[in-house]
Amino acid sequence: MRTIFTFVMAVTFLVTQYVGQTLGIILVLTCQVLMFREIMRIARRRSLEEALPVNKTLPYYMLIVVNILLVSSTMRVPLVRTWPGMEYFLERSSFVAFTLYMFGLIAFVLSLKPIDILSTKLRLKRGSTTSQGKPKQIYFRYQFNQFGWLHMGLLAIVASSSFFLNTMMEGMIWFTLPVSCVIHNDSWAYACGKLFGRNPLVPTLSPRKTWEGFLGAWFFTTLWAVWFAGFLSNQKRFICPKVHFLSPIDCDVSSTFITTTYDVPELLWAYFGKTFDAKPVQLHAVAFAAFASLGAPFGGFFASGLKRAFNLDDFGDLIPGHGGMVDRMDCQLLMALFVYCYVSNFVYERGGICAAVGMMQYCVSRLNVAEQVSLFNELSSELRSAGVVIRDGVAIV
Repeated sequence: MRTIFTFVMAVTFLVTQYVGQTLGIILVLTCQVLMFREIMRIARRRSLEEALPVNKTLPYYMLIVVNILLVSSTMRVPLVRTWPGMEYFLERSSFVAFTLYMFGLIAFVLSLKPIDILSTKLRLKRGSTTSQGKPKQIYFRYQFNQFGWLHMGLLAIVASSSFFLNTMMEGMIWFTLPVSCVIHNDSWAYACGKLFGRNPLVPTLSPRKTWEGFLGAWFFTTLWAVWFAGFLSNQKRFICPKVHFLSPIDCDVSSTFITTTYDVPELLWAYFGKTFDAKPVQLHAVAFAAFASLGAPFGGFFASGLKRAFNLDDFGDLIPGHGGMVDRMDCQLLMALFVYCYVSNFVYERGGICAAVGMMQYCVSRLNVAEQVSLFNELSSELRSAGVVIRDGVAIV
């Protein structure tokens, strides 16, 4: 059964990558909802939930509210270009989300329930009181515990997974490559650990994980990442940003995906020669492989510790042979945050989302006429200083 569902997940992932960002968005949001549901079930007590109907619906209401904020900010460019009528709402989405959040907060406060009279009487008979001799506020404590747990789920699951949506909009490669690195690292860690494993890595949390598997997986994941980055960079469906949901993807190829010659440090000339050719994205892939191997696994260790704290074998039984969605995605959440920070700082550091040409055109279109004229004059000045001839408003290289 585990093998069958492994194959199903692999096919689903491959189909998603081929179709592109639209199906990728659906996949991420679906996984997000399933993970959130599993996290919220951990600390739930059915005996108390029956008397607290708001506690059943409030988490999913808050999930929708937070997604309104995150999705509208992440996908604003393609949404406005595809459906211009949405611009008014998207420009005010943060206020809309805050207003909806306040409704949720007010509903929570109004739903706060005093002590359970029946349970209190039973506890008083048994002598169960606080240090001041007052009965414990059973419902209050449970409701506030759940409210805190809700916000932890929103931060750990919803906010983290939204980073994949952000980087996906700048090119499917920034989703496909890191996700595949985590998948490969997990597979190679198992294989290397099975063949060479001797020394436990974190015996208190994952007794079967070994140092040999940990380091061996890093080596093989790096090889995979470098090759796969080169392969994906040859296909526009993976490297072009998503600027319109109903138009085919097309763009000018960024220098990130064009082969460049690099100088080798003199100390290494005897081994690698004086120069080597590679695409910048392949060097970025080395960083992705390093984090997928050395950093992301600790998301899995954290999840293992959480399961032990609540005496759970798995977060759920959604995927036979694999457990729940969180069991499969724990490392991916850390990877999503890393990729977002890395891409923002080292790939598109000169302009964030506006660094991609399609996104830049959108950003310029948001300026008023006076601002556009000022920008045109500044760009014209810079181009002339670079030796570019401008004739009748057209730049001639």
